[in-house]
Amino acid sequence: MCWTSYRDFWFANNSADLHDAEMTKVSEIATYMKNNPSMQVGIDASLDPQNHNDGDQNMSDLRIKTIRAALVKAGVPSDKIKDGAFGDSTLRRDRRVEVLFASAK
Repeated sequence: MCWTSYRDFWFANNSADLHDAEMTKVSEIATYMKNNPSMQVGIDASLDPQNHNDGDQNMSDLRIKTIRAALVKAGVPSDKIKDGAFGDSTLRRDRRVEVLFASAK
């Protein structure tokens, strides 16, 4: 699949809480998925390999779960949501979660 970046979510240090302002992005993604049911959503919370420690991976996993739960609650089918390293590795940053789209084939 060819993944295309759609939205970024930024988190506070040591937090997996989704800010209220980010809920607009969740709604946009859910609307897009409703209008394009053949698409897949990818959640990429890959860490900057130059700038992280072991605890960062746990926080990254919690952030993925937070985004996934928000998307499911907004109506995105859970089987349409994948997580992994989909985005451009040169853009990886700690505290950033990227949501991407790809056509299901």
